[in-house]
Amino acid sequence: MPASFPLAQQQPGARAKSQTTLPTPQLPNIADVVARTNGGVVNIQSVSEDGGTSIGSGFCLDAKGEIVTNFHVIRDALKIGGPILAVTQDGRILTASVRGYDEATDLALLEVDLGRQPLPTLPLGDSDAVRVGDWVIAIGSPFELDHTVTVGIISGKGRSGLDGAYDDFLQTDAAINFGNSGGPLVALTGEVIGINTLVLARGQGLGFAIPVNILKELLPDLRSIGRVRRSSIGVEAVDISALDRRGTGLAGAVRGVRVAKVERGLPGDQAGLRRGDIVVAVEGTPVMSSGHFNRLIARSRPGTAIQIRIRREEKEYTVAATPIEKK
Repeated sequence: MPASFPLAQQQPGARAKSQTTLPTPQLPNIADVVARTNGGVVNIQSVSEDGGTSIGSGFCLDAKGEIVTNFHVIRDALKIGGPILAVTQDGRILTASVRGYDEATDLALLEVDLGRQPLPTLPLGDSDAVRVGDWVIAIGSPFELDHTVTVGIISGKGRSGLDGAYDDFLQTDAAINFGNSGGPLVALTGEVIGINTLVLARGQGLGFAIPVNILKELLPDLRSIGRVRRSSIGVEAVDISALDRRGTGLAGAVRGVRVAKVERGLPGDQAGLRRGDIVVAVEGTPVMSSGHFNRLIARSRPGTAIQIRIRREEKEYTVAATPIEKK
C-alpha cells in the first residue's frame, strides 16, 4: 500500500483545498496473459559436455514447429552430437533439429514435428517501443521447475558490455534463474518482447533479455542459410564512461562510442577512421553503445558505402566506409 501522511492542520477559517484523485490504470489480468502464452513455452533439454543435462527454455514461433531458444542452451549438444529435446506443457517429448544458430547474439532456431497437435504460437512484439517501467512476465523452467512465471518491470534498455560484441539487453527485475535461458519475456499484450538470457549472480533483480527486434532481424538468415551474414569495416569500438564524456564535447542524449582499434587495410582504415575517434552516428542513426554500433555496421550491405559521423579534436566530420562481409 502507498505510504499515508497526516493532513496538515488547518488554520481557523481556512478553506480546505480540493484534492484531485488520479484515475487508477486498468491493467490486463496477468493470469489471463499467462493462460494465453504458457502453452507455447517449452522446456529444452540436451546433453552437456560433462555428461550431465543442459536445461533451458524456448517458445513456439509458428505452427510449423519453429522454436526459439538461446544458443548456449544447445551448444554442448551441437559440439558432441547429442539429442535436443523439447518438452511441452502437456507432457510431449519432441526431438528437435537445429534450423540455425548465431553464437554472436546467443540465439538459436530449432524445429520440431508437432504432428496434429499444434502448440500455441507466441506473437513477436516491438522491443524498441518498450519503455522503462513497463510490466513484463518471464516464463521458463528455472531449476527444472517447468513453466514458472515471474513478474517484474523493464528496469533498463540498451545494456551492453555484458556478454558479447552485439549486446543490447533489456534489463528486468522479473526473477530469472538457471533454466530460464531461451524463454520468453512477455509484455502485458501477450507479445514476446525479449528472450531471457542471463542474470548477474552478484546482484539481485538483475536479469537480462535479448530484445525481440534483434531476433526479427536475424530470422531470415537463420531460416534460409542457418547462420547470420554480417558486414564489417574492421573497427573495434568501446563505450564511453560518464567520466570520459566530460572531455569529448558530447552533449545531451548523444552517447557515441570511442574507436579502440582500426585494422590496417580494411574499410575503416581506408575511410580514414583513427583510434580515439568518437563515432556519433551511422547512416544518420545516433550510436547509443558499442553493441548498437556493431549491429548497425553488421546489418549494412556489403559493397555499399555508409556514412559515419565522427568527432575528432572537438570537430565533427563525416567519412564514407564500404563494408565487406565478415568472415
